[in-house]
Amino acid sequence: MILRTRKSGSIWAVKAVLLTSLLASGVSLMAQTQAREQYPRPAYPRYLVKPSKDRMLQAARIAVRQVYGRSPLGKIQSGQTVHAFLEHQQDMAVWEAVKQAWAERGVKAFAVRAWELPGMTETDFNQWAKSNLIYGKEGWKELGYFEPDYIQFFSADVQKTFGKPLSLYFLLKNVESYLDKHPEIERYFMGIGGRGNTRSAAGKHQNKFVGNWVLETENELLSKFAAFPGDVWSLVDDRVDAPKAHVSEGTFTDAEGTNLHWTLTPEETKRWAESNWNPGHLSVYPSPPRATWKPGGVVAAASNHTGYQEFMKVFIDEHGRVMRVEGGGRTGDLFRTLVEHPKFKNAKFPSTTVPGYWYLNADGFGTNPKAVRDMDHLINGSQTWSNMSERNRAGVQHFSYSHPAKEENPKDEAYANAEGLPLKHTMHMHTFFSTVRWKLADTGEWITVSDKGWLKAFDDPEVRALAAKYGDPKDLFRYEWIPAIPGVNVAGEHERDYGKDPWGYLMKEWAKIQAGTYEYYVDDYASRSGTP
Repeated sequence: MILRTRKSGSIWAVKAVLLTSLLASGVSLMAQTQAREQYPRPAYPRYLVKPSKDRMLQAARIAVRQVYGRSPLGKIQSGQTVHAFLEHQQDMAVWEAVKQAWAERGVKAFAVRAWELPGMTETDFNQWAKSNLIYGKEGWKELGYFEPDYIQFFSADVQKTFGKPLSLYFLLKNVESYLDKHPEIERYFMGIGGRGNTRSAAGKHQNKFVGNWVLETENELLSKFAAFPGDVWSLVDDRVDAPKAHVSEGTFTDAEGTNLHWTLTPEETKRWAESNWNPGHLSVYPSPPRATWKPGGVVAAASNHTGYQEFMKVFIDEHGRVMRVEGGGRTGDLFRTLVEHPKFKNAKFPSTTVPGYWYLNADGFGTNPKAVRDMDHLINGSQTWSNMSERNRAGVQHFSYSHPAKEENPKDEAYANAEGLPLKHTMHMHTFFSTVRWKLADTGEWITVSDKGWLKAFDDPEVRALAAKYGDPKDLFRYEWIPAIPGVNVAGEHERDYGKDPWGYLMKEWAKIQAGTYEYYVDDYASRSGTP
């Protein structure tokens, strides 16, 4: 009897466990489904799949009228000459289309080829390029390729693994002398990013720098990024920036786990509001050393400016200082090496109250809805950084990490120079579904800047009224590209299906896009220039 009772009880216990498990699975599945419904569904432009080259000149004619953003080609006027510094991966058919479009507007355009700035022959440069391009699967190279000054802090063996890069920041030292030798260059475009550094590298020729050159591939030219009307784009940026002077507190969260919370004094708010930011590259959170942060804040992501890495988390303290790095695979290992390096760990900048070098850095927030991740660069390689394009899309934040030096305190710079500490930044992390909220000091009201990646400025009546000059605002503000991330906006479990191998997942998705079997295409619509 006792045995039968125990056996019966055991059976019912097993059934209870199974029932509980099934219910939990059902609840989990329901929660995942609801979560996916909360975030925007993936998107990729059908018109970028094996695009027609016949569209290039039409797109170029619109691009050379763009007067705003990272690459304002429309600032060049009839009767002027302009030079573009082209990198190794430049699609020359794209260049020829832009050159012709400029010519139709009375502009003479000239190319400076990739081997000229480093002073190499075409043959030698191309030989170098065969084995030293940067690919999307090599996200770990972010730590060696983005900023040359940090390479010295790795062991000799690790330094060798980075190869012999010729990315933009390695060549900036040549810019001023090159321009000295070429007085015919009166205005120029250069680099796919880093407008501030690129401009300052020109020294006495800084006024000749117009902007970055981003039209390297069919993707960049045909994605409608350059066609987004400049006056609308400028108004969007103004709407995002306008409340800053009144913000006393803010939060930043993202679907993949980023969670930050900061407070500001009136003086810190004033300095943040007065800081200068580039068009389409805004500041939605303050410089960490100039705010108080909720301890345990975290940035979580799987991509950077170079490519992709295993999912990584970086935790900060109340000063915005990096406390630990979790995950990230090889990329995480390299960043941990820098964080734990005695030179950095024991640094004590005069303006800080705690030791340490690595802090969260104030970096850029995209505001153009038409940017599309450039798979050409990621798969076929890039001379500079193969994953820059995705950070240009509206709602995408690229975080980075840097020093706590304050420009108003000359002792900080003197200390860094004396100690051999770079006043640079590195280790970018991209988030795609950013929710940014600011608290207004005067009223206590919380306003939303971005909701799961959607810029609330796109809903502003005045912004939409201006956009209506160029067509249906619904089309104009539509995101052409939204990444598919398991556990966020498509079925799956984030860590298992994505976090352990983001590049592998991306390549499977890309195969479907190229095969015409993707579930989330968006179709074309007519583009019109925002500048006459």
